[in-house]
Amino acid sequence: MLVKFDEVLVSVDIGASELHAWIEQNWVLPVEENGDFFFDDSDVARVRLIAELRNDLGVNEDAIPVVLRLLDQVYSLRRALAELNDAIHELPESAQEQLRDYLSDGEDEDEDEGDHTAH
Repeated sequence: MLVKFDEVLVSVDIGASELHAWIEQNWVLPVEENGDFFFDDSDVARVRLIAELRNDLGVNEDAIPVVLRLLDQVYSLRRALAELNDAIHELPESAQEQLRDYLSDGEDEDEDEGDHTAH
């Protein structure tokens, strides 16, 4: 469902100039039709996030793009892991078992490598 610019202002409680600035900086990418902006659910969630970062958490304007890029990477990785998980569940049980064995062997090696502390 698309939401109009003015509706976003009211629901998130921010000013028009602030939201326009975020759009100009490509922090939010709504659809533009005939000079009007329309926001989908993910756009509105991003506006809420930016408002929270700026107004509640005091993140400065220079840091916002960095935070947004990092969060975008996290979400992208989560999607990729979910797809990988789905693909693994489509494998034959024997292949899934081999993968579990391989991953558990790797965990043991990681623990051995990381255990270089003096006792």
